[in-house]
Amino acid sequence: MKTTTECSYLEEITFFYLYHSASEGRAIYVGYFPAAKTISVVVVNPYQNKDLSASFLEKQFREACQALSIEPPAPRNGISFKVDYVGYIKDAESILQRAINSYRNEHHGPTIAVIECSNAQLMKSCIRALDDFPCVDIPSNARDSNYQILGWQQAAAKIGMQRCAASTQWVNERISLSRYAHVPLGNFELDWLIFTADIFLSRALRDSQQILWISDDGLPDLGGVSEEDTCFADEVHQPVLTYPGAYRKVTVELKIHHLAVGALLKSNQVNEMEGGSLLGFDQDLNSGAYFANEQNGCDEATSCAPAFRALKQLIQRCLADAVTSGNVYADAILQHLYRWLCSPQSKLHDPSLHRILHKVMQKVFALLLAEFRKLGATILFANFSKIIVDTGRYDLSAAKVYCDSVLKTLQSRDLFEWIELEPVQYWHTLLFMDQYNYGGIPAKSDDIIREGTQVDIVSSWNIAEYLPKKIQDHFVFIVSQFMYMPWNYAQKQAANRASLQDDDSCTPSITVAAAETFESHMTEYLKGQISSYFTEKLLGIVRDTVLHMKVMNRSENDQHLSSGVPQLSGNSHKGDAALEFIKHVCCVLALDQNVQHDTLVMRKNLLKYVRVREFAPEAEFHDHCPSFILPNIICSYCNDCRDLDLSRDSALLVQEWRCAVPQCGQPYDREVMENALLQIIRQRERLYHLQDLVCVRCNQVKAAHLAEQCSCAGSFRCKEDVTEFHKKMQVFLNIAVHQKFQLLQECTSWILEIR
Repeated sequence: MKTTTECSYLEEITFFYLYHSASEGRAIYVGYFPAAKTISVVVVNPYQNKDLSASFLEKQFREACQALSIEPPAPRNGISFKVDYVGYIKDAESILQRAINSYRNEHHGPTIAVIECSNAQLMKSCIRALDDFPCVDIPSNARDSNYQILGWQQAAAKIGMQRCAASTQWVNERISLSRYAHVPLGNFELDWLIFTADIFLSRALRDSQQILWISDDGLPDLGGVSEEDTCFADEVHQPVLTYPGAYRKVTVELKIHHLAVGALLKSNQVNEMEGGSLLGFDQDLNSGAYFANEQNGCDEATSCAPAFRALKQLIQRCLADAVTSGNVYADAILQHLYRWLCSPQSKLHDPSLHRILHKVMQKVFALLLAEFRKLGATILFANFSKIIVDTGRYDLSAAKVYCDSVLKTLQSRDLFEWIELEPVQYWHTLLFMDQYNYGGIPAKSDDIIREGTQVDIVSSWNIAEYLPKKIQDHFVFIVSQFMYMPWNYAQKQAANRASLQDDDSCTPSITVAAAETFESHMTEYLKGQISSYFTEKLLGIVRDTVLHMKVMNRSENDQHLSSGVPQLSGNSHKGDAALEFIKHVCCVLALDQNVQHDTLVMRKNLLKYVRVREFAPEAEFHDHCPSFILPNIICSYCNDCRDLDLSRDSALLVQEWRCAVPQCGQPYDREVMENALLQIIRQRERLYHLQDLVCVRCNQVKAAHLAEQCSCAGSFRCKEDVTEFHKKMQVFLNIAVHQKFQLLQECTSWILEIR
């Protein structure tokens, strides 16, 4: 094997590009021949209308080149455009066949064919001239084939010209990747990141004399028969910390970058902190491969230690390439490290390797949060991708200075050397229940708030979706006022203090006592508003809602009596809009601990109005939406990675399973999603049946097989209760019913014994 410095690779290569999209008998073919300076467009249209012209195509191609910062060809010796109309796809393929043959006769030398369509193999079988060329496939975007009813020709041709303009850039980037990865141009798979990382790791494992466990089904090929394992045996619980409350001081949302890379590179340091218990004994095992735990008595940390070391050395080399030479492909591998390790699509996917890295990430994440707390920050919310922190400052500029200081201090710590924290959003005030239920006043970059200017208030309350539409508006209004009024009061007080300081013409010192006094004044102001403004406003809304519901119930009763349909007995408050409104609003207002007592008094009076006791079971607030997050969903077109909340994501609820990147919009493969969910419920069912028994009295796990009672004379129970397991399975059943996943619905119904 030679490197590209010793032997150049594809220094001079010509290519031609074929693009195809189709929808319901209509289609468009584009052949782009840069060497011949021609673009041939063939439109398959069963009807007579012809909307395309050479001038339109030239304009679209020029605009696409300018958008990509590519210099468009000069008008004099520019590209010639040709448009043909046919009625059938076979005729279009014949035209392209002739165009490729004429190109081959006129331009000799090495040439590759670059194809972008939904089914490249079908195109190759229909256009036999492609057999004479090496072919490279570009991932296609399924949205290209969603033609509109009218004006589809110009829209499809515009996309085709954009793809033509980008093809040169794509080929050059792919050749650069080939040189870096030392992989032939045509050998890359559609997801080049995972493929390249697999290649690099397999070389590192081979260099350390380890046997590769390459497999296509996401399970490592370790020899023997493994019947019980599933491809989601590495389902891990992502840590999520939530501290609900009303945060009236400036808060900042920080995005975490390179947590997996930082944890991997500092794994030895973390292992030393844990006394060597995290990664097992750091010793060379004889074969460097895997051992069965039952036979050799070593855990998975010890068994995959050699592979973990090879992975660490690989990432160190990628980091050196990214830092010293600025290699974009090495940087991309670092950014997608965790996504690669937990993806079953990887040929070298190993659940134990994923679990070990996840443990190290959890430790580093916990140490990072502890360091934040040491530096005086209050954490509202934290997971592997972001942290929301209360700065403890009322002034935005002071909060920014404090945030910069904290980030510089963290960066100077050796353990967090490679972790990057990026401030993405500041909030003047934030009312936070969880990551799906929050509201606040975002801080703008200029931070100049003048009298009378409009203030933006963000309201993202998933719990409000279960209220009637009209009541949702009341809910958002009340909660927004609860956020805005104290903030507005604080702004006026700050303006008054500033005017007094200008009159004194001296620099006053802001003491802790003054800050506490200001906070107590704001609390007293909010208490007064709850007892007067909010109570009066809520009583009016509840009264109107009760009257409206009485009118509706009366009309429904008349319909029932006239039709003779008996009314079902049950909870009289089920579906009571006024009661649900009171529960939802008071639950959110009670997040502010300073005025919680006043909120509870108001809640008691509101409940009395609808004739419900304060501590009655029906007066308790319950979240109606238990959810499940499907992690690490990868777009097949742009490789974007995201976690999908299957019960709360508004796009998924209307069955829009698409990539969230605005420029992409590629539909997700629903079969892959359903299969992933199936594997998860199979794994959870298996773990439920294999769970430990614990003592009711001392909570110790049962050790003896035949003992009926614990040594402390306590009886045993299952670690996971059957009702808890059924609740979890019910979430999957609800997802299956709503998203029309028939196989998932059948499996969950069988587990829950629903006939």
